[in-house]
Amino acid sequence: MRHLAEEADSIITKQVAEEKSPSKVDTIAIGVATGVAATVIVQTGGGIINTLAKNPLVTFGAGIIAGYFTHKYRKEIIALSNHSAEHGKDFMLRQKQDFKNMLAVSQQASKTSPAVVSDDQEK
Repeated sequence: MRHLAEEADSIITKQVAEEKSPSKVDTIAIGVATGVAATVIVQTGGGIINTLAKNPLVTFGAGIIAGYFTHKYRKEIIALSNHSAEHGKDFMLRQKQDFKNMLAVSQQASKTSPAVVSDDQEK
């Protein structure tokens, strides 16, 4: 009885594992379907965007909407840009310090190692 229970458990475990991992055919089919969907979206979206961009009222309306959201979230935008600027400054300071450290190590290594003179330089 115990043997049958263990065998049934192993069969169920194998079936669950097979259900979780798709086969190669399923993976290829999903990739092809995704590619086709992306192509259709890009082709139709490009035509719609070109048509809408040529209409001045749509362009004006998009500008009004962009201005509204920019004004609504201006504090968050300013805070985010200041935060990004601070991170940029910190990054530049770290890069400058790292460069100085590499330069110091390089100069120290050149002072401690004997200079190798080639035959061309001796002449």
